[in-house]
Amino acid sequence: VYPVIAHAVWSFTGFLSAAAEEPLWGSGVVDFAGSGVVHLTGGITSLFATYMLGARKGRFHDVHGRKLKNPKPIPGSSAALQVLGLFILWF
Repeated sequence: VYPVIAHAVWSFTGFLSAAAEEPLWGSGVVDFAGSGVVHLTGGITSLFATYMLGARKGRFHDVHGRKLKNPKPIPGSSAALQVLGLFILWF
């Protein structure tokens, strides 16, 4: 997915490029240091993935598919794994 979006924005022949002969809406897309392409690709991909996966099973419906009056709480993960994830993101 990423190469298609990157080509559309950064290539002189891409339909989103500001350097194209006929840029999108007369100005095209001006991308600063590649952050627009990276975040657009990640955001749209995660939006589609979230839609396809749906809600967590068993949280809003019972085993027979009937809607629960109150959602079941889902307990958090272990504190050690949360701290490990925090350090992985920071460093």
